[in-house]
This record gives sequence, C-alpha cells and structure tokens, in this order.
Amino acid sequence: MELAGNDALEKGVEVERKGLGTPATRAGIIENLIYKGFIERDKKNLIATPKGKSLIEIVADTFKSAEMTAQWEMQLSEIAQGKISKKEFLEAIESEINKAVATYSK
Repeated sequence: MELAGNDALEKGVEVERKGLGTPATRAGIIENLIYKGFIERDKKNLIATPKGKSLIEIVADTFKSAEMTAQWEMQLSEIAQGKISKKEFLEAIESEINKAVATYSK
C-alpha cells in the first residue's frame, strides 16, 4: 500500500507521504480498526470482521479509492501552504458525501 495512489499525486507537490499507508501511520490505523471491530488478528493475518465487510459494501467506491485519498493528501498540502482553506476542503468532502447519500436514497 505504500505506493498506492502515487500516480494520482501531482508531480512536484510536496506532501508528507508519497503514497498511502506508510509504515509511520500503518500501525496506528490497524490498531484503530481492531479497536473499532472492523478487523481482527488471526496469528500474523488481519481478517475483516462481518462489521468490516458490511462497511466496505456500503461505502461508495469513490471514498475507497487510492485516487480520492491522494487528492485529499494534495489538498491537505495546499491547506498547509495556505492555498486553500480548511473550510473549502471540508465543504468539498461534505458535498461529495451528500451526492452519495442522495444517489443511494433513491
């Protein structure tokens, strides 16, 4: 996963991570998923629980893509550089969520 989404990152844009799921963040993410009951350990393997599988099924593909995460990473970098505001970033995400909800509400 370290290189997932790399091709979606703009060339020359300094972002904290040059991929998704870097070793620095992976352990914390995994522990959080275990704590919340989405995955469980089976010896050296991580297994999705029924709760985790249900979440994967109901979340729109847009929000699960490496490309979307890479876009968000670039936008977070732009926030750090003062190019866009946190409010703009969150409003764009809220708009995407509202579109997804409207689509599935029909």
